[in-house]
Amino acid sequence: MSKTSTENPIALEGQENKELTPAEVIERLSELKQHYCIEFGEKTGAEIVFPQGQKIGDMDVSGKSLEAILNIFIAKLDTYEPPIVQKQFEAEPQAENVDVPVWLKGHEELIWHGAHDNPLWEVQSKQNKDEVTISYERRGMVLKPGRSVEEQGKNVESLKNTFTLAEWKVLQKVFDDYVSLEKDLSSEDAEAKRKAKEQIIAIVKEENGFRNGSGEEPEILKKKIEEIIGDVAKKTRGFKKESLDVDVLTQNAAEILSQLLVLNRYRGDGKDKIPKLNPDTHDFPSFDLNMENFTECLATQHAQKKGITLMLGEAGTGKNIAAEYFAASTNRPFHWFPCGRGMEAIDLVAHYEFTSEEGTKRFLTDLVRGIQTPGAVVMIDEVNSLKPEVQAMLHGLGDGSRTLKYDGISIPVAEDVLIIIAGNPATYGSAGNLGEALLSRTRGQAMVMEYPALTKGELVARKEKWSKEFLEQREQEDNTLKDYACDEALVLYGELNEFSSLSEDEFSLLWDVVINETSQGSKVTEAEKNEKLAKLVSGPGAEHVKKTLIDIRDMLVIADKWRKKFERKEGGFDIVGVSMRDTIALVGKYKKERDVRKAFLGLIDDYKKNPIDGLEVTYAAAQNLINDVLGSQTSA
Repeated sequence: MSKTSTENPIALEGQENKELTPAEVIERLSELKQHYCIEFGEKTGAEIVFPQGQKIGDMDVSGKSLEAILNIFIAKLDTYEPPIVQKQFEAEPQAENVDVPVWLKGHEELIWHGAHDNPLWEVQSKQNKDEVTISYERRGMVLKPGRSVEEQGKNVESLKNTFTLAEWKVLQKVFDDYVSLEKDLSSEDAEAKRKAKEQIIAIVKEENGFRNGSGEEPEILKKKIEEIIGDVAKKTRGFKKESLDVDVLTQNAAEILSQLLVLNRYRGDGKDKIPKLNPDTHDFPSFDLNMENFTECLATQHAQKKGITLMLGEAGTGKNIAAEYFAASTNRPFHWFPCGRGMEAIDLVAHYEFTSEEGTKRFLTDLVRGIQTPGAVVMIDEVNSLKPEVQAMLHGLGDGSRTLKYDGISIPVAEDVLIIIAGNPATYGSAGNLGEALLSRTRGQAMVMEYPALTKGELVARKEKWSKEFLEQREQEDNTLKDYACDEALVLYGELNEFSSLSEDEFSLLWDVVINETSQGSKVTEAEKNEKLAKLVSGPGAEHVKKTLIDIRDMLVIADKWRKKFERKEGGFDIVGVSMRDTIALVGKYKKERDVRKAFLGLIDDYKKNPIDGLEVTYAAAQNLINDVLGSQTSA
């Protein structure tokens, strides 16, 4: 083969790694043929020929010219038909064929498609000469063994995590056997599960002896370690069993097993915690706005992989419902953890139970279980009822490292977990302020949950983020903003038989025509053209329908005024508010007697059954409020 120029006449700048179509490859090969075969042959009178024994792939090109080989490739490409490629569909999990809620559109990446597997924490070792250092590992996460004074209830030294090579030869077998027991607990073999449970219980009992200082020696574990030492001594040349302190080694093993047992309790795969969509959860304008804000906050957390989403709102605004509805809509496990004023730091991570069979057992809370479940939504409720020093336990969850300190170790948050803290306003008796350090971790991820809007103006103001002053100005310019919004009414109307056959759009149109007495001819005409609505508006029962709609409006007006007074803690409304759950119950009472006054007083009568001082004041205040809206005369 003769030498040619080393220049590449067909190299394209910036396209060295570009994937070419068959036509583009043919074009490049033709350029090669023109330059290295035709032009080279014309200049030199020579031909480029492959040497004997040369192959290109499986093709033997011995003695063949470059031009001939290029012609073969060009001919093959000219008749090439690409196969149907399915790799991308197999590699990427596909979303279920379900409608995405309007508030989730644009943030479909929040739908969880990841694996829900939750592997065991296992002991891993790292050897340096004659010394072995251990750690706990799972799915790429690493924890260092540790122990805290607060959790133990007494002064203790740090947990030993460095051993001699001789000690490790024994302990490694102990920990391998423990992993086998944990796996047997998930076995389909009932006998294997029974035996594994018995041995796990024995470990728990013995560890309790160490932790509680009862003086009871761990006989089963000690015996096991002695057997392992004897076995290793037989099989390992130069192993000196007399150099090992069996009691110390047993205690170290028991304490490490203790932490592994706690870390590995209730890991689960998370699938049983994915909530089902509640058919009683209704999409209505204010709810959709709340969910849009909520989703934006979680999308920020998802993108930044740090921070905590804060939900503030009065009782009954639907904070829990929103979080669970989000989890159900995005296929994520949901873990709810309620807080209280008397909680201490340890209560966030573990609680204890006593059984005669197993003694005192330590269980991880739903908070810890949640942050260890990939893709979970973890809601820490009423967090501002916690003392400042207990709130501080949550700081690590919002940092870039995303960890929770427990028993001297830092438990990392699993893949793509979304963390929410929720609280009532500080005006609540059991609530306080959020600490600045925790609050700073919610910046860019904080929102306020609001009750349904009473008027169209309030609804528009929330969507457009208008101030109260600007809303009042716009209401002067556009009187329709003072019309009643069909917002909470969309949650309630299905409870009444008169409207049970109507869709939400049909009921909204009926509401506008009757309650807001719209003068827009198009809406009236649209209602008249709808056979179901025409019967309700002008049929024989039209007066009953109109009264029912007016009663719903009056109930919403009373509830709205009550809520706003309760928020300000004024006029006797400082103990009991009216949530959306209450208005749904209210409609249930109303449909029995069709009397708004009796329905409301029946609701407050239920409250009076609770032995709470001051409810008689709320009852009197409610009567006055009802009279202000309905008039002072008693309903027939």
